[in-house]
Amino acid sequence: MNISLDQARALVALDHHGTVVRAAASMGKGHPAILYALRQLEAQAGLDLIERRGYRLHLTAAGRRVLEHCRRLLTAADELAAACTEMRTGWEPALRVVYDGVYPDEPILRAVGAMVAEGAPTRIHVSAEFLGGVEAAFVRDDADLMIAVLPAVGPGVVAARLAPLRAFLVAHRGHPLARARTAVGDAALAEHVLVTVRGGDPRLALPTAGLERRVTVDLNDFHAKRAAILAGIGVGWLPEYLCRAELRRGTLRRVPYVSGNEHVFTPRLYHRAGARLGPAARRLVASLSP
Repeated sequence: MNISLDQARALVALDHHGTVVRAAASMGKGHPAILYALRQLEAQAGLDLIERRGYRLHLTAAGRRVLEHCRRLLTAADELAAACTEMRTGWEPALRVVYDGVYPDEPILRAVGAMVAEGAPTRIHVSAEFLGGVEAAFVRDDADLMIAVLPAVGPGVVAARLAPLRAFLVAHRGHPLARARTAVGDAALAEHVLVTVRGGDPRLALPTAGLERRVTVDLNDFHAKRAAILAGIGVGWLPEYLCRAELRRGTLRRVPYVSGNEHVFTPRLYHRAGARLGPAARRLVASLSP
């Protein structure tokens, strides 16, 4: 048999998208080219791999078996291409990084920008998640590095501590709790809106973790949270780098909470044990190390 990579890709795309038109669009080809590749694959295999039901094409039992081998063939081709790229240039072909959105993105993006400016051939993908979602994305996307403020629960990772990250419980200067002259207790704090990002996590051990709140506003990221607090909607924890200027100007004030209005996170940078870090990964690790 002499199955081509295009034939294998056509079968995988058909299985994923369900129609020839969508499979062709995903591959940037016309649908006659996909049909031709599929017919050639069936001829090479000597088997009926596809059957039509209504508007969609479905794989036969034999098609499913061949699909498994096509996927392995494409994985091997990708690994070969990656190895050749690394051997030619010395750089890893791709670097995938996921980080907790509470961590400042500026140093990450600065390091990535420097490598891009130098013409590094590595394809770099950086994405933000939050709390437990960071490790879930690290595993799901087979990422190379993750920066998390929650300890990793999965096995087989190596951690390095990054610089501590301070956060303050703050409110807009016009908010009643920002004007309090005495320490605010749990009952008083619980009467006001507490702004959080995706519900928080008790493992953060924030002083407000055990507070039974009457009203909570859960947002998708810390920039939205900062905007809500600046609008006077409620109180919440913000990392120092996001509120330093407003605290200095007096636009935001730290809430005098009895259990404390300052918390220190210990971010960690993780990679898989035994994995060899390429130049791009090493550059990023070095730029973030304290």
